[in-house]
Amino acid sequence: MSAKHYYNLICLHSLACFLYLISPLQADVLGQKPNYVSEITGSIPNAQAITRMIWTPGLDDGYVPQGMTFAGGAIYMSSYLSTNTKSGKGACRIFKVDPKSGNQLGHFDLNDDCGHAGGLAVSGTGHLILADTHRLYKIELASAFSQTRSKNAMIATLDLRGKLKGSFVDFYAGSIFIGTYEKSASKSNGYYLPYALFDTHNGKTINETAASRSIALPLQSQGAAFDRAGHLWITSSNGQFGLLSRLDSKTGSIL
Repeated sequence: MSAKHYYNLICLHSLACFLYLISPLQADVLGQKPNYVSEITGSIPNAQAITRMIWTPGLDDGYVPQGMTFAGGAIYMSSYLSTNTKSGKGACRIFKVDPKSGNQLGHFDLNDDCGHAGGLAVSGTGHLILADTHRLYKIELASAFSQTRSKNAMIATLDLRGKLKGSFVDFYAGSIFIGTYEKSASKSNGYYLPYALFDTHNGKTINETAASRSIALPLQSQGAAFDRAGHLWITSSNGQFGLLSRLDSKTGSIL
């Protein structure tokens, strides 16, 4: 599907990100409005929790937004370039966005072997972790978004096989957490991978045996984030529903 078929607003929720609350329907949507949009939705669920809204970048060019993370006061969003409505793959790009103005601050293009860019997270060491369906990328943040956008910013990769899929990703307490989007309960799992695998298995293939542990996830999980208390938040959705669940990060039990 092209970018215009996707929900294309970054909604920044009041999780200690901002100090004030405004009604999104009374404020301008920041960033570059795509040319194909004439008006935005008249009402938004949970509008009272939204502090500001930003158009995701690259929409007019056909980029489909996928993963999002925060680092150093900026928003980073992974996308793929849609050129065929029957394919969910394309050239991968990470955009950097100013959360105060909505302006694009730069971008970084990945290698041709990236096709979906489904998840994005930041580690505690100044690196981005990008999850593609069958590969994880470790990217040096400062180099990727310098004026030269150095290709040397791509530090390490891990090829995913077996039960491992990079539908989405987060980083917590020294572990990479990846999950799979599945319609079958028996396959809906999240896996904790030691961050050190980027050093010991750079460029190599790993499967589920490399995981330190795994947990069951809700069906059709789409995204993951850990809070400061270590709880795992999972978004699940398809064309008919959207759900936010808080899980016990050790057992996978829905809290």
